[in-house]
Amino acid sequence: MLRLWGRKTSINVQKVLWCLAELGLQEGQDFERIDAGLHFGINNTPEFLKLNPNGLVPTLEDGNVVLWESNTIFR
Repeated sequence: MLRLWGRKTSINVQKVLWCLAELGLQEGQDFERIDAGLHFGINNTPEFLKLNPNGLVPTLEDGNVVLWESNTIFR
């Protein structure tokens, strides 16, 4: 299952959510979204920094593959 790290209020996370919707994927069914960033924190934790050393959202996990930067995720 895909896991998307980021809050819905982030424009870059919204771009990735839009892309996932275009692919026919639904949150909670085909992928999990975890609130991270700003007041949610999480993106400064050691666990998150192992996924994305920049500490930014969005970050997308697909098994052992981890992508960050919304445009990279699009590609």
